[in-house]
Amino acid sequence: AAPPARDRRRAVEAALWIEARQAEPLDLATGAAAAGLSPWHYLRLFQAVLGVTPHQYLLRCRLRAAARRLAEGAESVTAIAYDVGFGDLSNFVRSFRRAAGLSPGAFRRAAGGDRKFLQEALARPSLG
Repeated sequence: AAPPARDRRRAVEAALWIEARQAEPLDLATGAAAAGLSPWHYLRLFQAVLGVTPHQYLLRCRLRAAARRLAEGAESVTAIAYDVGFGDLSNFVRSFRRAAGLSPGAFRRAAGGDRKFLQEALARPSLG
């Protein structure tokens, strides 16, 4: 059964809250408190409505923000990684490569071409 409209609205609001704070250190308890739910119910509801966990959603938000910045400027990969919310450069590079199929540097070099492959890669449910 599909979640009721109230629950769908809460999950979408939670997703918007994550997007607005994607560069901040966020955890399950913080997101659940902001949504007014227990951590377990927040996780279950978010995944039921959006198809991914809050952590996966946060990771995707950060990777999309990084991809935009990589494509737009000459800012260092390290600065971008930390600015979008990754606390570790190697984790950022590994996550970006898993999502986009190339390293952040290779993505930047390819930015003059078709960048839709990252959006398609991020749409796949395989991010962990």
